[in-house]
Amino acid sequence: MALKFDKISGNDEIFKNPEYIADSIIFNSIESARNDESYELYSDHKNVIISIAKKGNRVWIWTSSNIKNDTAKLIDICRFLRDCNIPKVEIYVKQDVSGNLSDLYALASLDLDYVVKDEFSLAVFTQKSKEKSEMPVLDDDEQIIKIDKENPEHKKLIREFYEQCKDEFRWNEKFERKVEEYLNTELYALVKNKKVVAVAAVGSKTDDYIRIKSIAVLKPERNKGFGTKMCTFASNTIKDKGHTPMLYSHVGNSSAMALWNKTGFKLNNKLYLLKIEDNT
Repeated sequence: MALKFDKISGNDEIFKNPEYIADSIIFNSIESARNDESYELYSDHKNVIISIAKKGNRVWIWTSSNIKNDTAKLIDICRFLRDCNIPKVEIYVKQDVSGNLSDLYALASLDLDYVVKDEFSLAVFTQKSKEKSEMPVLDDDEQIIKIDKENPEHKKLIREFYEQCKDEFRWNEKFERKVEEYLNTELYALVKNKKVVAVAAVGSKTDDYIRIKSIAVLKPERNKGFGTKMCTFASNTIKDKGHTPMLYSHVGNSSAMALWNKTGFKLNNKLYLLKIEDNT
């Protein structure tokens, strides 16, 4: 029997599925989209949750273990996504579903000439200890501030910081939108000599976890300990709230992986990202 996907609300019963609750750290972005008007949620009300960005190309898919090896039902998911006509779609799914979904999505999308452009894994890291880490000592000319987006001076500092990062981050065409997105997070900046050299963005909460969305350091200022200082500060801020820090990281980013290990994060699980492009 084919799966039927309906639009659901953030209060739908499927979010109480024990397996989803156990996996919710991995699907932090689905959890944070539940009450976000910029996302639409779809489900079969039992085994699947699909989160689709209204603007953009990101799709997050959670499937229960009941259908992870059910080819017919995985094809139903692929066909549903195909019918959504999302150009250059980016699909995030648990690692153990990834191989089947990659092959099946290509199969279900042949008539639209979709091709797989890129595939890679994201590691999900968490800190197990509730104890705060010892904060590295700041130099006399350094301070960490919480960014107030209503403060013009703070906005100016952040814009100047991300202006220097936009080429590396590939933000050129979406610079204004990304700056606003980060200003709307809980944002901290390490200021040295009246200049922001590193930024930590603390994101959404899932169950007991709060995600560190980003740690960024200006390229000329790397390997000077600023990443460690900001990661430790962000982790301690989360622990002050009684929650556990978590983050996603590209497994191919060796410097980032080294930073997470150095600051007490341990690998929890992996997500799989599949990038699809429409060649028509």
